[in-house]
Amino acid sequence: MTTFFSRARIYVVGKQVMPPEEVERFLKDEGADWQTDTDNPAHRIPELAGRICYMSFGDKQGRKDNKSYLGHILEVGHGSVLEHSVLSLLFTGVSRSLTHELIRHRAGFGYSQLSQRYVDEGDANFVVPPAVQGDSDLEKTLREFCDHSVKVYGQLTDKLAERMATPDALVDFALREETLREHAPGKFTFGEPVDGRDMLSIDEWRRLVKSSEGALKYFKKQTIRGRRKSAREAARAVLPNATETKIFVTGNARAWRHFIELRGDIHAEAEIRALACDVCRVLQKEAPNLFGDYEVVRLPDGSERTRTIHRKV
Repeated sequence: MTTFFSRARIYVVGKQVMPPEEVERFLKDEGADWQTDTDNPAHRIPELAGRICYMSFGDKQGRKDNKSYLGHILEVGHGSVLEHSVLSLLFTGVSRSLTHELIRHRAGFGYSQLSQRYVDEGDANFVVPPAVQGDSDLEKTLREFCDHSVKVYGQLTDKLAERMATPDALVDFALREETLREHAPGKFTFGEPVDGRDMLSIDEWRRLVKSSEGALKYFKKQTIRGRRKSAREAARAVLPNATETKIFVTGNARAWRHFIELRGDIHAEAEIRALACDVCRVLQKEAPNLFGDYEVVRLPDGSERTRTIHRKV
């Protein structure tokens, strides 16, 4: 059954560790002493990175609590040390419209997104834009359109798959995917005999597939992945930007702050602004000393935005 999402789902799927034995080995080698009051690697890592810049350990340490140390970093804009703290988030229930904007954030981010070429979207889900939510007539129109697009997608996929399964098309696919390879001038092979035949010309392979049920089945099996992928990559053209997708995002703290500021801004598109606000709340729990200066503000229309006094750190 089709699901229509109104809000993204966020999973914290990756966090750093900070091996204490390696930190202690460094401090011992340097004859230094470091006091900090946090066990959170997301906080400890940028603090250590910042202290390396000035070797502010022991008597030179100054601020000894992590919150005030990182707070000073934010205040003076020494944002480069935040790039060492990395968190991986998995987003589901987001539209492809949103991810088209999300992946424009390049510096400090890595992405892995669901592929519509390899994943069958015959049971696709969709995202209801915030502006449509709550309006029964508009939601009905959207749902009907999305349901129809899935139906057309299925029809295209089936018809394309059928067209690609003719004997001539099967040989073409095997050649294109380089499953059927040229071993000698004008002679092609799968690396094993097919229905007792091997090292044939293209015309001979075509005649064999047309005349032999065994060869036909063999070619279908060898090309099934390529044919399905080709059918899906063409049929996906009818799916709307509202199609739900899943994306794995790894970013450093400085990059995440930049995302929260730009996409949480009042002028950002509504769906990604809602995501930025949710990301802000998630990261404030994971690393409050890095993201605690943000606040999520409710607007008169019921939506939200983010803001901070430490912009572009």
